[in-house]
Amino acid sequence: MTAINAQHDIAAPSDVRLVRVRVAVIAAGFVIVGAAAGDIFDRTQWTLMVAALLPAVVAVALVSRSALARAAGAVAALLLAVVVTVTVAGGSAGDVVRAFSSGIQGLLSTEWPSPVRADLLGTVAAVVAATCAVSAEIAARRRFHLLGLLPLVVAYLGVVALSSPLGVRWSWLVGLAAVASAFGLLRADGTLGDRLVGLRGERRLVPLLAAAFGLAALAALPVSLGSRADPRRNDPAEQTAPLLDPIEATLALRNLDPPVDLHVVTADDSTVLPVRWRTAALTAYDGRRWSPSLTLRPIGSTLGPVTGPTIDADVSFLDDNLTLVPLPGSAVEVDADVETDADRTVVRLADIPSPGEVVGVVANVPASPSDALAVGVAPRLVDESTSGLTQLAEGLAGAGDDLERLARLETTMREDFVLDREVQGGGLEQALIDRFLRDTQRGTSEQFATSFVLLARSLGIEARVATGFIADDDAGVTVGAPGEPLVLTSATADVWPEVQLTDGSWIAYDPVPAVEAADGAPPPPEPQVQTPAAPQPPIAPPPESDTDAAEEDPAADATSDGALSTALTWVFRGSIALAAIVLPVLIAAGLVLGAKYRRRQRRVSAPDPTERIRGAWASATDALVDAGLRIGPSSTDSEIAGSGAPFVSDASPQLRRLAAMSSSATFGTPNHPDLLADDAVSCLGSIEDGVTSMRTRWQRVRWHLSLRSLRSATRSPVAD
Repeated sequence: MTAINAQHDIAAPSDVRLVRVRVAVIAAGFVIVGAAAGDIFDRTQWTLMVAALLPAVVAVALVSRSALARAAGAVAALLLAVVVTVTVAGGSAGDVVRAFSSGIQGLLSTEWPSPVRADLLGTVAAVVAATCAVSAEIAARRRFHLLGLLPLVVAYLGVVALSSPLGVRWSWLVGLAAVASAFGLLRADGTLGDRLVGLRGERRLVPLLAAAFGLAALAALPVSLGSRADPRRNDPAEQTAPLLDPIEATLALRNLDPPVDLHVVTADDSTVLPVRWRTAALTAYDGRRWSPSLTLRPIGSTLGPVTGPTIDADVSFLDDNLTLVPLPGSAVEVDADVETDADRTVVRLADIPSPGEVVGVVANVPASPSDALAVGVAPRLVDESTSGLTQLAEGLAGAGDDLERLARLETTMREDFVLDREVQGGGLEQALIDRFLRDTQRGTSEQFATSFVLLARSLGIEARVATGFIADDDAGVTVGAPGEPLVLTSATADVWPEVQLTDGSWIAYDPVPAVEAADGAPPPPEPQVQTPAAPQPPIAPPPESDTDAAEEDPAADATSDGALSTALTWVFRGSIALAAIVLPVLIAAGLVLGAKYRRRQRRVSAPDPTERIRGAWASATDALVDAGLRIGPSSTDSEIAGSGAPFVSDASPQLRRLAAMSSSATFGTPNHPDLLADDAVSCLGSIEDGVTSMRTRWQRVRWHLSLRSLRSATRSPVAD
């Protein structure tokens, strides 16, 4: 027995009970760590505490067995802990595999709090269980006394780092300090009664514990002072999720005829729901459009701090094409798995909602004019992109402080400008915005919002464009009654400007006229009235004399013939020059169209019906890419269909059907493939017709000649 104990390096059989007590104390410490690990997800996860107990129970049961048996038991306990955690979270076998493979990267590529996903929970359970098994093995060895606390401290440090910005929770530290003190009393030699006398036999216990927990606090406090994305940043793991242009999506919703209900917002009987519900906010303007490219990362239910009064409401999604969550103010909590950017300008559901799905949201109450008066507006440096509008903005806004100038600018645009959603040249290019501000003063609501933001920036005020819904009585929505449900329809989709306050909140402005122009054509200019002093034009040309009419000037005839010859020469030269310019363009256009036509025909004429289905889907995604859709490399067919629906007008059912047929052809052998192949080609034609129906003649030409589907950097990832 002595030889066996020497081999195991554990206490004698008479002290096996002491070893088991030491392991039990270590298990208590890891239960505390498992409870603290719930802070990673901003809610307690009891399965993580169970994951900490399982290796300790196995270690206690196998304390007198061989090293190989203890190692096998530890591995089995680790696997069991992960399987239990993933199963309780509703995961699958794939989530168990991801917990050991990509789980760490998944944790590092999300912001705090992590979404409560089965694979991420399994990863945390695996780490807690593994460190507990290591600590229990060390605690059972005689030569190591306090070293068994080291894995416990390391595990707690990792939990603190992943729980930032919560940082150090002193209640957990107090519990761990008590565990460490009890562990120090239980040295693995002598009887339990001998070690309970006091700390006289362990003079290094106090300084070692002080150093360990002092190190833990010093390492954890800096982490807790910053956002969690900083200590957990893993740049290769970032995901730039494809996001449709929010302004284009808003316009597509508003143009639906007849309007459709999109969301129903409900709250308790005492809550008056705001009229503005923002889905996106855009700050980057490149002179042509507001860029929607954002890095969206998974996040848990908590999105931001509470800064004052909040609104707690339930938002129902009535259409499965909707993924952006409408919010009245800055997000605090969303009861669903979501993705968002660092500034929380977009909150998107991670999974496509089913019609009728309800998501609970908590948001801060949007800023009011009184808030703006109390804190003031945030400044911004005037750059080259807006400096050319400063003089015009000063003329429209007048004198006064920033808030007075913004109010005057808002009133001037709302009262003196004209809203016309059908105006020609209604784009957001810088030249069209300049024309709108300086000449016509007649444009669309998105031009009003863009112009207001650029004018505010030219005055040194931070501003942005927001998209979402503005519920009002004109749209058939009852607002203002406490507890009254709010129906957000496609007719209420809108764009508006927002100005940032010094406390970080944003306040909305409304420079758009309340009533749209009655007709789509600008009013004719007022006739110019000449003053009496102005010279009057002759009413009729003077009569020609008979002498002038009878005489013919040969020199004049020669001059006329020479001028005609010169004109013909210049026309001929101009035609040659024009042909030299146009002919290469026509050749290039023909090559592009020919390449696309040949690729399409090769796909839809494949001998294998399954290949024709996949080819039709590939051609459909090429059409969407040429129309402006960005498709991520890992996007599924269903996700592509959901993102591409706004680009195909009324052909979205055919797009979804073709995506479903493509998935069926990829992952199995569909029934009657010949019939499905013909149906797929028919769906492709409907999708192409849907894309063209939403565009003007010039836009259709640009779509046909687009090189996006031919370039490797932007083409569809769907394989032939």
